[in-house]
Amino acid sequence: MTYREAIEYLYQLRLFGTKLGLENTFRLANAVGSPQDRLRFIHVAGTNGKGSVCAYLESIYRSAGYKVGMFTSPHLVQFGERMQVQLIPIAPQDLVRHVEQLRQVIADWPKDTSPTFFEFITVLALQHFAEQSCDIVIWETGMGGRLDATNIVQPACSIITNVSMDHQAWLGDSLTDIAREKAGIIKPGRPIVTAESNREPLKVIMDVAHDQNAPVYHIESNLLPEGVSPGLKGSHQHFNASTAIQAVELLQTAFPVPAATVNEAIVNTRLPGRFQIIEWYGRQVVLDVAHNGAGIQTVVDSWKECFGTESCDLIFASLNDKPWRESMKRLAPLCHTIHLVPAQSQRSASTQAMAEYVRQITPNTQVTEHEQVESALTKIRNNKHPLLITGSFYLVGGVLPKLDPVNYSIEELSLNEWGAVLNSKL
Repeated sequence: MTYREAIEYLYQLRLFGTKLGLENTFRLANAVGSPQDRLRFIHVAGTNGKGSVCAYLESIYRSAGYKVGMFTSPHLVQFGERMQVQLIPIAPQDLVRHVEQLRQVIADWPKDTSPTFFEFITVLALQHFAEQSCDIVIWETGMGGRLDATNIVQPACSIITNVSMDHQAWLGDSLTDIAREKAGIIKPGRPIVTAESNREPLKVIMDVAHDQNAPVYHIESNLLPEGVSPGLKGSHQHFNASTAIQAVELLQTAFPVPAATVNEAIVNTRLPGRFQIIEWYGRQVVLDVAHNGAGIQTVVDSWKECFGTESCDLIFASLNDKPWRESMKRLAPLCHTIHLVPAQSQRSASTQAMAEYVRQITPNTQVTEHEQVESALTKIRNNKHPLLITGSFYLVGGVLPKLDPVNYSIEELSLNEWGAVLNSKL
């Protein structure tokens, strides 16, 4: 099997959709020796901020000399980003080898019980981290928590960053429903850290933790020492960094880290696609994968912190099942011009529908539709305003190789495509 064949096989698993439930993941993991039982985890759930918290934790423990695995999703550009050891994506030859082994394991499984793409790569990641003898694994949920494939592990500590409206078709139509799904990662007696500030979802988290006899550590203020600023931009990053710091403090006995190392690692943390600023044709370009109302608001706030009242040229795309109208309401006041492009997904929102809406809410702003993002980049290449590119992983992941081909040479966004059906309610 070649790397291309392995990627194509993983893409075919996308056809099975996303089944929420743990049965298949446990079954597959057990078939390869339950690698999760040989690893220690920090399990991270939440609507926004998961990736940032994972990045801070990875930076802290790696800086302290631990061998750190990190599992995140979706990937931004290349599939290997999803499973990294010491910030190094899984090597193509290792990916191929694990895909071949797992494919053989499930070869005689009935088709209706075949693992989905996410179940398959969850176990693949566990195998990789166990084989690499990771000291600690930063383990991000895919969607929700209670029935998410990642929930087969017993973490040393769990984290729920916050709860906002997202993935309602699978997690529920209210903040309390969504909070209940995310609180499903709380395990008996294991500490839970959360920065949730909304009273109703916080009560759900507290109630579930109480039932599980799990101590709760609620982040209500900035834990960073004076003079220490997170490496990721935006005031909200103080809460993400504080969430990571609290988890590290709770695990000091098992994984001691000097305070100076924690602070230095927080400052040095980097994460592509999270208010990432690069230079392109002599102008500043901000890329952010925010795709729901709360996430877009943090982009707006961060823009004002970094650029004051300076307006931007905006390139925006969204999936049709995301709240793009709400996003555009928040973004429009920042914009000098707005350029609407399709996301590289079958679920992309219509540029025509977005343009009609945007012209209604901001009739004095120039709004242009483009069939491809390259057209938007060409049109605004010589403009003087800073450029903001946001609205979807699919947009940012697709545009990075065009803006920075040296560091982002291969694009594998198609492996982020998915459909979902509910498999079970445990």
